Amino acid sequence: MDNMRLVVSESVGIYWREWLQEFGGNIYHSEEWADIRRGRNSLPLFFHWLDREERCFGIAVGVKSWSPVRYIGRFFKRLDFDTYPASKGNNADLTRCMLNHLVEYSKKSGYMNLSILSYNTRICIPDLEQLGLSISPRTEFVLDLSMTEDELWKRLSSHHRRKVKNAMKHELVFEGASTLDAVRQFRKLQKMSRDRRIHRGESIGVLDDAYFEEVGGRYFEKNLGHIFFLTHDQKPVSAAFVSIYGGQANYVYGGSSDDGFRMDAPALLFWKIFSWCRDFGCREFSLGGVPASAVNSDSQSHGLYRFKAGFGGEQVMCFSGTAENLNGRRAWIKRGAKKISGS
Repeated sequence: MDNMRLVVSESVGIYWREWLQEFGGNIYHSEEWADIRRGRNSLPLFFHWLDREERCFGIAVGVKSWSPVRYIGRFFKRLDFDTYPASKGNNADLTRCMLNHLVEYSKKSGYMNLSILSYNTRICIPDLEQLGLSISPRTEFVLDLSMTEDELWKRLSSHHRRKVKNAMKHELVFEGASTLDAVRQFRKLQKMSRDRRIHRGESIGVLDDAYFEEVGGRYFEKNLGHIFFLTHDQKPVSAAFVSIYGGQANYVYGGSSDDGFRMDAPALLFWKIFSWCRDFGCREFSLGGVPASAVNSDSQSHGLYRFKAGFGGEQVMCFSGTAENLNGRRAWIKRGAKKISGS
């Protein structure tokens, strides 16, 4: 792998779409996703690898972000990847080498923190610790939508089949939308679910309404996002935010009211979404992931594991990696700035 040359740019190359298709990339390798992540204090970066003949054999999209604090902000920058690089032949050794390049690049470029997540990753690199990363094992649930509806139904757990049938008795109406008003309705349901989980003792990051409206608007501008609802008496009781790109559908966020849970609306909602995505031409649906430990009954995330596993999709083991204080000198400056500010 010594003949690999990493090229980093702030702009997408003319061959990017061709490479993305050739290497089987996903939404997190796309120019559209990069634009969604662009912000006042964040900038997408496009990475690609060339061999000695200048042929590309791998791509990645990272997001550079920095502190908004004037003057010292440049010392507190981080680099984040939502997924692994897409590599030629989906080769594990090649991908691992690329990941090592990203770690070394981050160190040399003065980044304090680095994260390489594993969303939609279909390749397993379990030894990220050897690259200097702290690992977080995850399980993702991927459903093959090329199956017939009967085959998909048979893959449901008996528990989920009962829930879907029960929800159908309540005459729930399935709807889809891509508007900011839909984001606001969705957000109300999501906060209800979030509060229930926090009440159970789960630790959940809290984002404000403005974030969802901004990000949702960007999804819609790029034709990447849809919000699906089940309503009862014209009132939304369950909702899911789904991204669609290149024949792949991904569950992003969701939420339900107390009434929605009592009517088993979440199971029926996803069953309806699978059908919609199949008709739309999607080949697979990712329900997202849970910590690998969620398989244990005493895990706080075990209920979420059971819900996602109940749809009968493939369970894919993957590993996210993070590194902090990559640059010792900048870490020293950061500690000093915190002391000065009193934080």
